[in-house]
Parts: sequence; structure tokens; C-alpha cells
Amino acid sequence: MSDSLSEAWDFLTQAAAEQDDGCRIPGRSWVPPILEDLVLAARNTSLSRYYPFTSHARLRFSTGPESWIGNGDDLAVGIALVPEGRYLVCTQASHDAPVFVRLETADADEAAAMAEHLVNAGS
Repeated sequence: MSDSLSEAWDFLTQAAAEQDDGCRIPGRSWVPPILEDLVLAARNTSLSRYYPFTSHARLRFSTGPESWIGNGDDLAVGIALVPEGRYLVCTQASHDAPVFVRLETADADEAAAMAEHLVNAGS
């Protein structure tokens, strides 16, 4: 994958659609098939200026394309998928800090808007 921000969003959108297809198969996964809606909603906000990635059924954002090797920093805001088909917008100061749930919703646009607000407010 390229370092292009647009390509990163394109890649994740396609991967989310494929993951959702797999999650629709009964008994295959506990993860609900709601990731593509979330990725599309987030891409329509100012979160699109960050690199998206998934981690443990959670949509995350970074300032660079490869934060796991030091090329960018992960933002403190993430959106988790939960079994009931809902989203949890969470903040976490660091990987070993407690996670704080800021919103629980079934609406992808609402989750993305809250994440955008938290990022813009410095969470």
C-alpha cells in the first residue's frame, strides 16, 4: 500500500466491506457487519485528514501511515465495534492507559461526529 492518505482510506473502505461480508456469515465472527458504514462516515468528516487503521475491532487514526514503526502518532480517539451492532467512541491517553467511553450509539454518522469533535477538542 502507498503512503497516500487517499489510498489509505480507499484501502480501508474496501477491507471494511470485505470484513463485513465475512461477518454476515452466521457463527463466523462476533464482530457485527458495521465497519464499512463507520469508515464511510468517518471519511466524510475532518477525520479524513488522518490515516485510518483498525485494531481489535476498533477504527483508529494516526498522523502517519505506519505509526506502529514510528511513522506517525496514534490519536487518543477510537471507535470500537460491539457485538450488539453498536459503536463505542472511546478515548485513551496511551496504549497502557484506561479507556473512557464517551458515546455509545448505533449510528455510524453520530459516532464519527463525536470522534471528530473529540479530536478537534484535543480529547
